[in-house]
Amino acid sequence: MTITESLVKLDGLALRAQVRGDGPPLVLVPGAGGDGDQYGALAAHLSAYRTVVTYDRRANSRSPRPAQYAGTTIEEQADDVAQLLAALGMGSATVFGNSLGAVIALGCALRSPETVDGLILHEPALIAVLDDPDAAMGAVQPVIGAGMETGGMRGGAEAFFRFADASAYDALPEAVRERMLGNAQVLFESEFGAFASWQPDAAAVSALTMPVTVATGRDSGSPAFREAAQWLARQTSTSVVEVPGGHLGFVDHADEFAAALASMLDR
Repeated sequence: MTITESLVKLDGLALRAQVRGDGPPLVLVPGAGGDGDQYGALAAHLSAYRTVVTYDRRANSRSPRPAQYAGTTIEEQADDVAQLLAALGMGSATVFGNSLGAVIALGCALRSPETVDGLILHEPALIAVLDDPDAAMGAVQPVIGAGMETGGMRGGAEAFFRFADASAYDALPEAVRERMLGNAQVLFESEFGAFASWQPDAAAVSALTMPVTVATGRDSGSPAFREAAQWLARQTSTSVVEVPGGHLGFVDHADEFAAALASMLDR
């Protein structure tokens, strides 16, 4: 399998991206940790019949920090996806996102619907639509705080990733885990608060015209992600689909997850 890796220049920044495979384009938007290689195993499976794009989000891993970078927004991250597709010569693509990546993928569909042929939102971390968002944040904040007490920001990030899906985190290649931990400052100082507080307009979500699939992990232990998925399913008049694994099932259940995702893509 041929993998083309490049630093793609956009408006005011550059994103490290990989393109592999052949067929209709599919872009995989990474969530917390921002590293595109968390999708390495999944991309390898799907590249048999799709042109799969993975990338490191702005200021994360191998994507350089933009000049005068102080923070970011879902809107900015969503525009990065649309600009990346344009720069790669892909007018539109199916967009898949996990967790915070699902929130960015949704933002891209709302802001640039002409670039999104289909939308697959897995375990969406759409905290602001929950009945009690403070309770959801209150469950994870002590975990992060305890990690920071013993290991600084890297410790907080590792505690957060393990809280989300420890078995999948452990299954990631060591180099990927190291880069994700190296992105801890960006996650906590530039992304976490802005991403968690973002709330889409329900009417705008209901007005989306591209096919939308909302999925949760069969083994996921988070009621918050399930509640957010159900909210999205109601707005888009669809049903929540269960897929193998937990919050990051595409890592440690890559074969089964890829088969389930392939079925969604076929539909």
